Amino acid sequence: ALNSGEPLEQRFTVRTVKLNLTPHVYGPDDVKGVRAKLGASQPLLAEFLGVSLQTLRSWEQGQRPVPTMAARYLDDLQEFPELWTRRIQIIKK
Repeated sequence: ALNSGEPLEQRFTVRTVKLNLTPHVYGPDDVKGVRAKLGASQPLLAEFLGVSLQTLRSWEQGQRPVPTMAARYLDDLQEFPELWTRRIQIIKK
């Protein structure tokens, strides 16, 4: 198609997709709020997100900003809490 010089729009279906990929900016209270909504301890949420406990604590204390990738995941956890509940198995003794 490229070698023939034919416009791609004539040969293929072309679509334009718009994405809103800007995550919420999470402050200390926002991170604590997500954790409370999920009923998670700091160690459990840190492990779930793949960060150290110290990193999560630094977010909650406002010492370090929440990185964009983590903010996107926190957005997903808030919008789709079943992501959390499907992956966490609560063992009651």
